[in-house]
Amino acid sequence: MRVDWKMFPMKLHYILRYAGTGPLMPFLPVIARQKGVSDHLVGIIWTVMPFFSLLVKTSAGALADYLRAHRAVFLTSLIIMTAALTGIYWSPAIDPEEHPIANATWDAPGTSGDRPPPWDAVRDTDVEGTSVGLCGGNTSECPGASLTRVELPASELATRYEFWFLFFWLLLQFCGYVVVLDLQEAVCFQMLGDAPHRYGQQRLWGTISYGLAAVAGGALVDWYSKDQDEKDYWPAHVMVALFLALDVLVVARLRFSVTDKKISRADVHEVFRRPSVMLTVLTTVVLGLSCGMIGTFHFLLVEDVAAAWDPEFSHLKLLQGLMLGVQCLVAEVPCLFLAGWLIKKIGYVNAFLLSLSTFCLRLCLYAAVTNPWWFLPIELLHGVSYAVAFAGVASYANSVTPEGAEATMQAIFGGVFFGGTGVGGLVGGWLFHIVGGWRAFLFVGVGNGVYAMLYLAAHLAVRRLWPARPPPPQGGKNYDETRSTEEPAREQQLLLNAAQVKLIPATSSSEFNNSDRQHSSEDSEREAVNQRKLTNIVTSV
Repeated sequence: MRVDWKMFPMKLHYILRYAGTGPLMPFLPVIARQKGVSDHLVGIIWTVMPFFSLLVKTSAGALADYLRAHRAVFLTSLIIMTAALTGIYWSPAIDPEEHPIANATWDAPGTSGDRPPPWDAVRDTDVEGTSVGLCGGNTSECPGASLTRVELPASELATRYEFWFLFFWLLLQFCGYVVVLDLQEAVCFQMLGDAPHRYGQQRLWGTISYGLAAVAGGALVDWYSKDQDEKDYWPAHVMVALFLALDVLVVARLRFSVTDKKISRADVHEVFRRPSVMLTVLTTVVLGLSCGMIGTFHFLLVEDVAAAWDPEFSHLKLLQGLMLGVQCLVAEVPCLFLAGWLIKKIGYVNAFLLSLSTFCLRLCLYAAVTNPWWFLPIELLHGVSYAVAFAGVASYANSVTPEGAEATMQAIFGGVFFGGTGVGGLVGGWLFHIVGGWRAFLFVGVGNGVYAMLYLAAHLAVRRLWPARPPPPQGGKNYDETRSTEEPAREQQLLLNAAQVKLIPATSSSEFNNSDRQHSSEDSEREAVNQRKLTNIVTSV
């Protein structure tokens, strides 16, 4: 097996970068809830962060392209993300009020406020407290003297400095995260050069690392938090600091080239005048919405289902770590490895349709789970839903990128994607509050299926109404690839035809360009070679 040493540093970056975020970032919504933030406010926070980061990521991408300072922006954002993730651990919890469960308010229609309702009722509604379905439908297991944490209203949280301290670190880490994400993809495509289809083979190393780190981090948190009332994420924070510090050293020594041409605003604007590009932008928002719904509320749903299934469930973090392991190692790695081949084979449109359909199935299955261990097999759908979508968006952005705007285009499409995750947080939080957790996932899943049909119809209409501007790749080639391979062939044919009537020498444009770059002593020799080629061609004709 041949090792690609040119791309080895980039693979190492992916390994360290995702090993540094895997143990902690998926648990941030759970950590926010544990520190006293309500589920509804968690959704609002995860809505604000992506929209605020839009300004940061697009500005950082444009700055990197304009100043040709990709490495400096890359390193700065990585250091900021590391510092912010570390700061979250030291953010103080919002002091909760303690009340007996007998006095807690259970916001379910048809039930009294004195006792928790059975599981079927809890499943249909939100509960005013940190755990939904705490008693699992068996009220005899809920002693009246038990304590539960009551969520503070948003108006009260807004007056607490602990909330704003936590919000600051969450916002800062997310801004650093999205800039790192854009710059690493831009640098990776620059290093790949004329082989962008190999992007998935580089990115999959980050997925492997992320899955292993998440499983290890979840198990360590469970072990470290044994006999404690709440989970202590200290082992995860240690892993974050260690791996990301090593990644800073790797990024500082990455070798990649940056084109001398500076970003052209007119070229970027021209890209987004294409109807097919704008349709892809809208689809990216929907894909981001689905990812935002899962990323923000998935583990909250898992915790609620686990608490309802078994109030003494002691392997919660291990289960969540295993879920991430299945997502990354079993589902995402093969899909990333095959993503380039798949997109070439079926085209971007069919790849996005496949992702949307799988998101529909995945979210609907989440809504049906009552035993938390059943979440594990559902995670097998993560590869086709998320990995194909993410690789498709990144590759599509690279395929339509004007020269000199590499980081800018990745930032724009990445901003659109994470803007979609913000919409997912907003919609998910609102649905969680109005209809309850499982119905929220069901509604978003059905919405994916409906949009998939609308997207197909819109694509067919665009291809029919604007045939001069081809849609994303058909039969494995995008518009730029087709143009780059067909135009030289036409040029060679014209040159050969001209040679046959002895109008011009039968030399290719590449030979002309090479001759211009040689010294005067080599020009005469090149011309003699070309004349001999002309003689051979004419003779053969």
